[in-house]
Amino acid sequence: MPLTEKKELNARIWPYIKIFAVLLTGFIGAMLAVWLFGASTVEVEGIEFKVGLAPGRSGLTEVHFPPFGVIEARTHQGPVKLIINLEQISSDSFKAHMDNPPDQKKFVQQLQDTARDRIAAFALHQTAVALLGAFLLVLLVWRAGMVKLLLYPAISTLVLLLILSGIFRSYDIKAFHEPEYKGVLSMAPTAVKFATDSLADLQQIRNHTRQIVSNLGVLFSSADSLMAMADPEEQGEVVKVLLVSDLHSNPVGVELTKSLATRFGVDFLINAGDLTDMGSKLEASFTEDLAAVGVPQLFVGGNHDSPEIMDFMAEIPESHILDGDMVTVKGIKVLGFSHPLAAVPEVEYSSQEEEEEALGQQVTRVYETVAAQGRPDILVVHDSKLGKKLVKLAGLVIAGHDHRLRIEQGAGWVFVNPGTTGASGLRGFYSEKGISYSASIAYMLPDYGVLAVDMVKYNPVSKQFSLERKLLNPRPNAAEEHKDKE
Repeated sequence: MPLTEKKELNARIWPYIKIFAVLLTGFIGAMLAVWLFGASTVEVEGIEFKVGLAPGRSGLTEVHFPPFGVIEARTHQGPVKLIINLEQISSDSFKAHMDNPPDQKKFVQQLQDTARDRIAAFALHQTAVALLGAFLLVLLVWRAGMVKLLLYPAISTLVLLLILSGIFRSYDIKAFHEPEYKGVLSMAPTAVKFATDSLADLQQIRNHTRQIVSNLGVLFSSADSLMAMADPEEQGEVVKVLLVSDLHSNPVGVELTKSLATRFGVDFLINAGDLTDMGSKLEASFTEDLAAVGVPQLFVGGNHDSPEIMDFMAEIPESHILDGDMVTVKGIKVLGFSHPLAAVPEVEYSSQEEEEEALGQQVTRVYETVAAQGRPDILVVHDSKLGKKLVKLAGLVIAGHDHRLRIEQGAGWVFVNPGTTGASGLRGFYSEKGISYSASIAYMLPDYGVLAVDMVKYNPVSKQFSLERKLLNPRPNAAEEHKDKE
């Protein structure tokens, strides 16, 4: 071919090559923008997701549930991966659904309608991001005129959207009927089966708890023999106080509480908080049998409780919510303080610094209250770290939170942590080895102090029940002082 003709051919072809190159540049810019900056937040019924697209060879949809793992399924054809990250669950929305479960069909339809609206918004977001990415890359590489800067990126974006539309037309949601699990979620099928089996045995465990506590109560019906340190005629003055904490919505723990209260003939009950896990009314229904305990109940809110739980406990006959006020029961003065997080949806502080600041404020508040109202016989808080800082303010200090049953004694004070009367909640109930349920019974003499404390532990899996009694004498001369007052 003569040189002249070759130049003419190149001159005719070159504009088309350039158009293709500009369009390809815009297409690449649109893809990069969608990949790097296209992720957007989608909220469906109080659940917030972050949704994005990425290159992938196998047409996967990945649903990430940090920190538990990933669920994935092969949902479509084409080299594009859909990535969905769970970002946040609105506590208010979650509690609302738990407290007032919606009609299943209406709820599913509502989810579908909401999802369609959110998908449309997501598609518009991807279009805008792709168009901007195509525009910027074409401008950077070709520095074309304004008409071409608008036209070519628009065409490139349209091509990309048509390709994505074709890919996701093959999307099959039914692929999640047989998903693959990664991370902790890989144990999900086994966990669900174990939970189902455990719940089937719930009534049997509750019955066994009632029976074994009943037998133990008969065995210790002569428990008043511990009053050997006092005159026999004074035995009638001894006040028995059942101490529980961290029930975490476990109905077996409630059964244990009722049985101990009945068989040991306690005069009143002190609950150191965390009645539930989420603070919802639905969870409170698991513990509504507390109303049948039959003795006065004093309650301080824990970090897992809420104003709704406070209202629930306040409705129980002969109950009292302690939060900075002094109550006298059977001659025993009790002062209690609810955890600050019991008044808000959060169950933990956002940082260590915030927790330390709140702890310092609580210590100051308790000291000021005791100075104003006088020294109580019993001081109750939820957090054991706070309780240990307050041991000198009362003869008996009670706190829970860390699920560790223990008794400590110093000069003029006794510290008792009842442990977890709900075995850490239903998560403990599902534990294959079983977490022990625990509680304590304090024997007190008004104007004297604590005579003894029983530490009770019960493991329904191993069917072991133990009771350890610790004799105490916090004030060596208090017995004589008590006699002199008479």
